[in-house]
Amino acid sequence: MSAASPSNSSIDAQQIIAAAIARATVEGVRSLTLRDLAQAVGRSTTVIVNLFGSKSGLLQAIGEEALRQDAAFHRRFFDSVAGLPLGRDTLLVLVRHYLRRRAAEEAGFVRIWEGLLLDAEPGPERRDLMARWDDMRRDAWRRHLSTAPTLDDPAEPLVACLTLEQFYAGALKGRADYELIAEEGLGGLVDRILGLPEREATATFWYRENLVLPQAPAEGLEAESMRRKLLDIAADQMLAGGIGAVTNRSVSVVAGTSTSTIAYHWPDMRRFVQDAVWHSVFRDMPRYLAGQRPEGDPARADLTSWTRLMAPTVSIPPEIEGFYVRYARLIASICVEARRDPSLRDLAMLLRGPEGGGTYYNAAGVWPPEFDLTRLAATRFALWIKGRSLMASATGVPISTPDLVAGAIQLVARAA
Repeated sequence: MSAASPSNSSIDAQQIIAAAIARATVEGVRSLTLRDLAQAVGRSTTVIVNLFGSKSGLLQAIGEEALRQDAAFHRRFFDSVAGLPLGRDTLLVLVRHYLRRRAAEEAGFVRIWEGLLLDAEPGPERRDLMARWDDMRRDAWRRHLSTAPTLDDPAEPLVACLTLEQFYAGALKGRADYELIAEEGLGGLVDRILGLPEREATATFWYRENLVLPQAPAEGLEAESMRRKLLDIAADQMLAGGIGAVTNRSVSVVAGTSTSTIAYHWPDMRRFVQDAVWHSVFRDMPRYLAGQRPEGDPARADLTSWTRLMAPTVSIPPEIEGFYVRYARLIASICVEARRDPSLRDLAMLLRGPEGGGTYYNAAGVWPPEFDLTRLAATRFALWIKGRSLMASATGVPISTPDLVAGAIQLVARAA
């Protein structure tokens, strides 16, 4: 008896999912429409709706297929180095190669993961999908690291750090300044995982010493001024939907003004968007990251006061969404756009280069003195808390106080 042939509907579904992944890889998940997809596969939108129910159902099916492909990628990746002794150099090369492979153009399934990760309002099915995706990545790294003498469960902080670093790697690949800083920062992460001594942050300090950060765009503006109003609207749209959500029309409609208003205040739309990026950062930044010391005696900072400051920055709905959740989504969306628009790469580098600087330079009164918060430790903690915040938003599983404390202990050595 011969095996049953796949049904026409099954073939249609496979073709549509493959075409959707291909289009979303190039144009982004947000830009995918049923009409464009129907034209690409030579079917009607009715066929797509009958198969998947809605765009949400289609995205879920695309996500399931991308997860399957990503799981296969992880199996191949780690099978290729099975049995390799994990020293400092080999693990660092492995991590860097992992990032390069996932930043490559042909890794379309990763672009789907990135797009779904940045959805600020995932439903229950999507949250389950993203939780399974996160488990898959951590389990793959956990199995590979199980043969090396490392921190307890190093896969969790490693995968969280790589979640954000992957966005930077995709936007900044090939830049010498990024490659130097990323190598140094990831080297510090590998050293911490393997229990090796901390090295100097030579490239990171070099970048910071030569960095000129922009002035806060709203500084000196009246709260009710039109310029401030436009910046606030754009910042809100950006933090909710990514940098691509901001257009001249989207801002003007909310402001109740003409589309020429932005041109009156800014030389061009690109400059307005960049100012809105920095406005969103400066406006919402926690006081302690802006150099304003917390109340109380700085010498008496402890884990209780530290978690009290940190907890609101990583909160997710139904609470007020925390600073790190919004900021990480903004950074990631800028990096996604920079893959398609090279003019945004300098902006992405301005965000990556000093990663962890606010944590490092404003540690007094925030971090308990028992922690040895070196410059590289601050970088990896900053990457971890943003990557972890993205996953918390995508899965709907909040970061608990024990999670925060565990992350700090895993990533920052105790002072001698």
